[in-house]
Amino acid sequence: MGDRVQRCAHEQRLIIDFLQTLHGSLDLRTVIDTAFPMLLKLVPAEHGALCVSRKGEPGGYDWAMVDFPVDWFSAYEEMAGHDFVRQAVLRRPNTVLRDSEMITRKELTANMMYRRSLDVHMPLEHAMSVMLDFGQSWHAGVTLYRGRQRPFSDDERALLQQIVPSLASAVQNCRLFSDASRAGPMLDAILQQKGIEAVMVGAGCTEVARTRGAAALISRWFAPVELNRAGLPAAVLDQLSAVMRQRARVPEVPTRFTRQAPPGIELQITLVPLPDGAAPATWAVVLQENPLVPAAWQEALTPRESEVASRVVLGWDNELIADELGCAVGTVKKHLLHIYDKLGVSSRSGLCRAAQQEPAQRAAAGAPPERHRSAHAARWTDERPVR
Repeated sequence: MGDRVQRCAHEQRLIIDFLQTLHGSLDLRTVIDTAFPMLLKLVPAEHGALCVSRKGEPGGYDWAMVDFPVDWFSAYEEMAGHDFVRQAVLRRPNTVLRDSEMITRKELTANMMYRRSLDVHMPLEHAMSVMLDFGQSWHAGVTLYRGRQRPFSDDERALLQQIVPSLASAVQNCRLFSDASRAGPMLDAILQQKGIEAVMVGAGCTEVARTRGAAALISRWFAPVELNRAGLPAAVLDQLSAVMRQRARVPEVPTRFTRQAPPGIELQITLVPLPDGAAPATWAVVLQENPLVPAAWQEALTPRESEVASRVVLGWDNELIADELGCAVGTVKKHLLHIYDKLGVSSRSGLCRAAQQEPAQRAAAGAPPERHRSAHAARWTDERPVR
């Protein structure tokens, strides 16, 4: 009795150590190298393998193996039709199966995979496996092999079944991290410009990550009643859902739309599909405030004066404008004098009033509204693909 209690306690310690190691890294190769040897102690076996299906490649897998010959799976495409393990676990996902439930002993000894194992002097006499189904057009499989005539027991099967949820969670987290890493260069390019924030959104429009300033930017543009429980703008997510539904029918290019709020500023929202290597339906919602100046001002002012005027309209002081534009405060003041003279105003407040009045003056004169402006604050406009 005492020996049994000690053995159970030792097993529980191994399980705890295994689970901690399993979630100790987001790199799948690291997880395999550190956690699999511990798994082979919990469930004694000579060899172990993990396969993860490749996106868009039916029957294609990436393999991670423990104590296998390097070239074992080099001929897998030839053996795939004879892989009795894969055929069995695909029919019963998330359920641990032993070889006796997959194939008869007579069929096993005649099987191509078994014969190949003998050819490379690594007999596979018994197997126990489980297919981890993630329900997102991809799956993974964990298989343990014994080269001795010692079948896996009921207790060993129950133990592996017990840790299946943790195995699935670890593999899925590694896959998501890998997908996000592949998307990294694109996100880096998006975020190189100053003043840009982004929220990474996955399947079901659930947030994966956001930049540090995203929450503050969202709060400036959306009232609390416009946000969902996760603090994301419901209107933006509605737009994203519509784009996701059309993804199979339209080119995978960014979709851009804007929201206006006077005076002289718009919030530009760009929905960027992440690369094919990323997880299904993963997008970056890119947010950027753009200072606006009326078209008539752009005709009267130099490009530099337009930059200064747009930031004055945003409420920036001279020091902040100088820092943003990389010039001296005195230079900003000189630009302001030229702006006041050209636009017929005498102060910063006068410039802001002029920015607000200009659309109304255009309307009174019968001129069409500027394409990027809206008479109603917080109105979505100009949805279009960016090519």
